[in-house]
Amino acid sequence: MRGFIRFLLPLALLVLTLHPGLAKAAGASQPSIFGTEEIYTPGIERFYKWAGMLQRWHTEEASAFSFCEPGQTEGCMPREWLRLVAELRSLDLRAKIETVNSLINRYPYVTSETNWHEVNHWETPFEFLERSGQCQDYAITKYLLLREAGVPDSTLRLVVLRDDRQGADHAVVVAYVDGQTLLLDNQLHEVVPTENIPYYRPYYSINESGWWLHTPNPLSMATIAVK
Repeated sequence: MRGFIRFLLPLALLVLTLHPGLAKAAGASQPSIFGTEEIYTPGIERFYKWAGMLQRWHTEEASAFSFCEPGQTEGCMPREWLRLVAELRSLDLRAKIETVNSLINRYPYVTSETNWHEVNHWETPFEFLERSGQCQDYAITKYLLLREAGVPDSTLRLVVLRDDRQGADHAVVVAYVDGQTLLLDNQLHEVVPTENIPYYRPYYSINESGWWLHTPNPLSMATIAVK
């Protein structure tokens, strides 16, 4: 995912040295993601791709007064969205996670350049169901489908990371279930514990309430930004 994130001045290790308790300040009862230390910051405004997508998503939902007809993309809801939500709602948490991962991974990978003529557009679920998308779009759709199916925000994170095996940036969803961190990934057919994937190094994770910086990645809390 070329141009996915930008990093400046590596201050995170200094922050940990001066304030070691910060890494456990939020979500301390949850296991860590990929074995990293985590520094929590409330609020998501600085992540304008994520925050902007959520704003567009809430607007789309509020204005969807009917089902989309062929060729219609605005002011309507894809029938597939309602079908997916209905299928998920009666399932237990683990089954919801596995079903979402399987169903959304069936969509073909399509680059942002192809869909939007830009490197890094973050799609809403309605946009993804219409056009498919790239890794962050799979992750967004899984995350928001699970939220619509009743999974709380505190159980989910979208994670931006480095895939050392492919030498590329990537985005996935992680869900907390029964003391495990489970990975929902468009590159994997099955849902697996994050510790099974040693070649992923998270930069940061985020939900609708705040974000977590993951160390020992040398990132700055003050200057991390999404392009």
